[in-house]
Amino acid sequence: MRSEHEAFDRALAARSDQLECRPEESADAAFLHALAARCSPLHSLLPAPMLEQQAAAQEASHRAQHPDAMRRIAAVAGVRAGRIVIDWGPVGVSHGVDIAVLPELRSSGVGLHLLRAWLDVADAGRWRCTLDVSRANPAIRLYAHLGFRVVGDQSGPEEHPFVRMARPPKRQASGSLWESHGCRNS
Repeated sequence: MRSEHEAFDRALAARSDQLECRPEESADAAFLHALAARCSPLHSLLPAPMLEQQAAAQEASHRAQHPDAMRRIAAVAGVRAGRIVIDWGPVGVSHGVDIAVLPELRSSGVGLHLLRAWLDVADAGRWRCTLDVSRANPAIRLYAHLGFRVVGDQSGPEEHPFVRMARPPKRQASGSLWESHGCRNS
């Protein structure tokens, strides 16, 4: 396991004693497909088989494009609540591949704790963070609040339904946070 993965687990544990986090397992496949379907903006428009097909295609794409990404399942009181996938790429850039929280648990802090644990580790190691988000996703406001900004030429919603957002690392007062997370950016 990469040191960033372990640091993420420690950072999340330090942020919340209510939220459990573990690596994804093959037994999580059905949960992940259901999560993707329930979080889809087309949830109320498409029949279940099409949502399942969309979820399977999305998961296959994520795994093909980010085979070494950190994949974590978040749970509250032992009940799976969401997931986060972070690709700790080379040369100090980490990419948020996917973050999803069950609709009934949104605004409960699960997603925010996951995001802040990622940013804690990224800031400590001076990693730049990027993610792609649908222009229509309300989470875009949360990302902006956390310091993400739209990058590149992102004009024209019809031409670009997704935008790339990036966040530079925040300066650390000392190296102690990074050392406490046990990571190094090489």
